[in-house]
Amino acid sequence: MIKEILFVHHSHTDIGYTHPQPVVMELHRRFIDEALDIAERTADYPDDSRFRWTCEVTGITKDWWDCASNTDRDRFLAAVKRGQFEVAGMGWHMTPLMDHAMVVDVLKSIQFFRDLGIPVRSAMNTDVNGLPWGVVDALLDHGITGISMAINEHYGHALKPWPRAFNWEAPGGRTITAYNGFIYGVTSDRSLRIPLDMDEARTRVPQWAQRWEATGYPHPFLMMQITNIRYHDNGAPQAALPDFIRRFNEGNAASQGVKLRFGTLSEFFDRLRAEPAETLPTLRGDWTDWWNFGAGSTAHETAQVLRGQRDLDDALALESWHGGETPRRRAMLHDTARAGLALYAEHTWGADRSISHPHSPETRTQQLLKLATVAEGASVARMLRRDGLERLAIEAGGDEPRVLVFNPHPFAVRQSVRLPYLPPLAGAADQERGMGLEDIVPTGPSSHRIQRQDVVNSDLIDERAFWSAPISVPPLSYLTMPAKDVRPADTKTLSCQDGILSNGRITLQLDQKAGGVRSLKLDGVEFAGPVAENLRFGVPVLEQIESGVRTDMFDQVELDSPDWHKAWHTDWKARRHTPTTVIETRATTSRGSAELAQVFSLSNGEQVEVIYRLLPDDPSVQIEAVVNKLPRAEAEALYLPMMAALGPDWSTDYETGGATVALDDEQLPYASRHYITTQRFIRIADADNELMVACPDAPLWQIGGFTYGRFGEPDGRVERPHPVLLAWLTNNYWSTNFQADQNGKLRFRFTLLPAPKQALGASIQGALAHTHPLATHVYAERGALKREAASLLTTDLGPLVLTRLETDGAGVAMSLLNPGDETVEAKIDSGLLKLADAARTSLSGETLETLSCSEGTARFTVGPRAWTRIRLVTH
Repeated sequence: MIKEILFVHHSHTDIGYTHPQPVVMELHRRFIDEALDIAERTADYPDDSRFRWTCEVTGITKDWWDCASNTDRDRFLAAVKRGQFEVAGMGWHMTPLMDHAMVVDVLKSIQFFRDLGIPVRSAMNTDVNGLPWGVVDALLDHGITGISMAINEHYGHALKPWPRAFNWEAPGGRTITAYNGFIYGVTSDRSLRIPLDMDEARTRVPQWAQRWEATGYPHPFLMMQITNIRYHDNGAPQAALPDFIRRFNEGNAASQGVKLRFGTLSEFFDRLRAEPAETLPTLRGDWTDWWNFGAGSTAHETAQVLRGQRDLDDALALESWHGGETPRRRAMLHDTARAGLALYAEHTWGADRSISHPHSPETRTQQLLKLATVAEGASVARMLRRDGLERLAIEAGGDEPRVLVFNPHPFAVRQSVRLPYLPPLAGAADQERGMGLEDIVPTGPSSHRIQRQDVVNSDLIDERAFWSAPISVPPLSYLTMPAKDVRPADTKTLSCQDGILSNGRITLQLDQKAGGVRSLKLDGVEFAGPVAENLRFGVPVLEQIESGVRTDMFDQVELDSPDWHKAWHTDWKARRHTPTTVIETRATTSRGSAELAQVFSLSNGEQVEVIYRLLPDDPSVQIEAVVNKLPRAEAEALYLPMMAALGPDWSTDYETGGATVALDDEQLPYASRHYITTQRFIRIADADNELMVACPDAPLWQIGGFTYGRFGEPDGRVERPHPVLLAWLTNNYWSTNFQADQNGKLRFRFTLLPAPKQALGASIQGALAHTHPLATHVYAERGALKREAASLLTTDLGPLVLTRLETDGAGVAMSLLNPGDETVEAKIDSGLLKLADAARTSLSGETLETLSCSEGTARFTVGPRAWTRIRLVTH
């Protein structure tokens, strides 16, 4: 029987939505000030009604601390000591756009508060409809033992059963206490009339308790997050709430057996863990988010944040080559990059009126401020990466024009690299050669030599680029070579005619009239599936709501009901246009590659060019989809289908927050199955063959057909009639917050890796080499050549995946994931860094055990599906 309702009071943090972003930050500073005043005023109240406040995210709280006076800081610490203030551990409320390195980054502020004596033990990810599975291990490694999700079911769905606490099992088997709870705010004031109407509340509270008891809720207390009664997002604390709770408990409600109580998040989790073990079931799987489809409304910036995360990872790895403390300025730049990238991956895209008033000044202001975060973060990350490559070039030396090629992976990579190239003047004799790389290496003062290289190369158009002959680089290594020796790959093995593209291993046949891929063979084995439901491999599909009305997909919710997911129209009618003819074709064999391109016209007036590219001696297919978007605010989506020739027992694996997930089999009940977000790869396979797709800038996918909003029973599953991957390129289906239109040229890149079925770890390594390819740096005038090649370390890690390489004290640290179901034995040998000692640490850096490190070799094991972090101390 529910005898108590525990209110966890906070202000929901939307960086944007209700106000422009800088205003939001200042408002939250004021909210904490107000909460301190209320806490002090009620410090001697009865324990149940004593005001308690939860600082929802560390990002806001750290900002307040940095701006506060010493007097107010002392007041804050005193409120924590009295049990009236708590700090929750997530940096922001995050989407699944964050890779594993960002997962760790958004938890870094936890230690700052612990160093102040504030015991950060719990976390909340409020409003959003899921949290990547890889977050579980990271939370546990940072000392977080409870995670609360206050689910907003608008265009979403809570897990079932709901509300309910459970032990959420990580891929490697550890568990965290999780709460699948009510939306903050609305359920308290509308459903319970707290703190609006005492008489209504005294009637509704026991009815509310009985309602959830009838569903099998097993605990004698029920937790509800509560925000401001007037403004549920970015709202001030409710000064009236302590007195309301006090009067409620002193009145006749006490005789009805249900009390109200102010509580903290950690108090709630402590009480849960004291309950009988059988009341906390263990659930295993990804809490797949329902909301991140909005990332398709700002597809350019979504690609930019994914690329920025990889660049920042490279920058961290490159600094590990040089040792010592990171200079202060560089540390500040790292913080700038991390903050900008994280604030784009935060769940608030912009104004609440972005769809209803797409062209209003307020919408434009908040949208520009949102998009600026990724522009700033990604550009700084790219600069830091370039700086790291330049430092390697300085150490290598060489006065003649040279190319440095860097492998960031702990496995060897053999790959063609894309480099700048100037075509010849009209009429020149050697049309194919043009000007070589050595002819365009900038010279002059060193401060000018590299400053624009990353900018120019990021915008390098095909006509001024070439693909080199394949270059082999050992794990965690670089090599340099004279620029004059780097030429386009030999194209003699490539053929491109009559709609057929081949390099001797891959043969790709296109339908020259209707468009799309008729056949994709590797070594004679077919990997392209047949036409299904009018879907043709590589032919874009424009989808629109048949009526043109957004509410025909998701209707207006009943605010008085907690079951907002019932507003879904899972049978919503779509109008889909698949072009039936190719309006333009292009075939090219030059500069180290062969390409076939097809241009399609969509019914909304937009055009899509789909480019297929093969390189010599490379068993993969590069695909680029170039979309010319018009400024249209009508609800619509754009897909690129990829059908696989697989048997009926096909399956799909993807990546989220660093964890690998088997679609359907490793998802929590009523987590999103209608689409998924992946960072770097998605694989579809049967018992014999697989089609792995490296997707560096297209994270949204539907699998098996058109599944968005089509979920049903049991546990929210969808029908998947065909082995098809639908890359969900763009959409603007969200009814608030996201960008209504995005015009201009958008580019989406994919690399298809057909192969016989192999262990997932091997497949992932193949994909990562394309999602995160070899890095190049062109330089000259660096003095005498000192070193043509070097390896930071020598690794034998088997299928382990490296997600972070960074400096750590007097050495370096590697964060590693075992994506497979077998324990992996691994070793790391000295390279340029000479190993002296080694230790296993948590992801937060806490030492867990000392490892054997004899004769410069560290040996260790990584359990199935587990994370580990290895600290290597160097001489």
